[in-house]
Amino acid sequence: MIGIYQDDFIEYLKRKLGDHIKTSSKNIICPCPFCEFGEEKSHYHMYISIEIPIFHCFHANCEKSGSLKKLLKKLEGHDISDEFVDKEKLAEITKQRKIFTDQEKTQSKIQVPIINSSKFMLKDMYMKQRLKFSRTTIGLIKGLIFDVDAFIEMNDIIVDEGLFRMREYLQQNFVGFLTENNSTVIFRIIDHSHSVRFYKLKIQQSNFLDYYKLSGNNQNSNKIVLAEGIFDIFTEHIFDTLNIKQNIKLYASALSSKYISLIHSIIFHEQVFQPDIIILSDRGIGREYYKKLKKYNKHIINRLDVYYNKTGKDFNDTPVTPIKYTI
Repeated sequence: MIGIYQDDFIEYLKRKLGDHIKTSSKNIICPCPFCEFGEEKSHYHMYISIEIPIFHCFHANCEKSGSLKKLLKKLEGHDISDEFVDKEKLAEITKQRKIFTDQEKTQSKIQVPIINSSKFMLKDMYMKQRLKFSRTTIGLIKGLIFDVDAFIEMNDIIVDEGLFRMREYLQQNFVGFLTENNSTVIFRIIDHSHSVRFYKLKIQQSNFLDYYKLSGNNQNSNKIVLAEGIFDIFTEHIFDTLNIKQNIKLYASALSSKYISLIHSIIFHEQVFQPDIIILSDRGIGREYYKKLKKYNKHIINRLDVYYNKTGKDFNDTPVTPIKYTI
């Protein structure tokens, strides 16, 4: 079985479309019979979901989409989807997707404690230092957590063995950031002498990589700014070194360099299609990485600009001297 499909579905596609059939965790990727039939390419644009019998071509000049029946009528002349779709597996996945949707609806109930700067003076000073003593009001930062114990108690977070071992350490030495879709808290240590610098606490299930988000000044734009670190996007958001804030929809970080997972998540949650992407890169990630990122995902990325800080490791090292590369 490949998702909801019988194994012979792949063989059928190979007979009809050639051997250029690939599978991912979510899709079957193959030549589009509407716009790529018989063409030799390194990458094809037809995606067939392995969870729902639907397809979509991401080629800019095609974008055909619809039910599997529509695709098979194009290939066969009539609908033969019953030969390939396992109805029991489809029903099972549909039920799981409903459970996931119900879980997503409950995520808005997560609360964060009011920031008490006098009680957590070291955490307050850490935030001021990381934000370069800007005029940002610490208590108004979205999703910021100082009091970890209060956060756990007010949200009835399950304290498993891992959290039990870390709880006191987090309470004393970490600040947390609740992600946009309330599934994760990203913790940063306030004392750089400790060996553990980051900690991610998963508090709810999410079907996509969750991220911390700051809003830009243009909600109608398709331009988004991404970075590995939360303080990278804070620094650019506050100081607007690149002079782009007026044209940006959002800034996002997931404390990860897995940018393609982050892009997929933003496309799903924010409904930004074929975005213009600006990445504030760590200097340790070379341009070859971004060239591959663009090459294999050009069907979902309209434009990719990568900035490095010439005078620092990342964009939280100020003053920033940006160098731009259009990929």
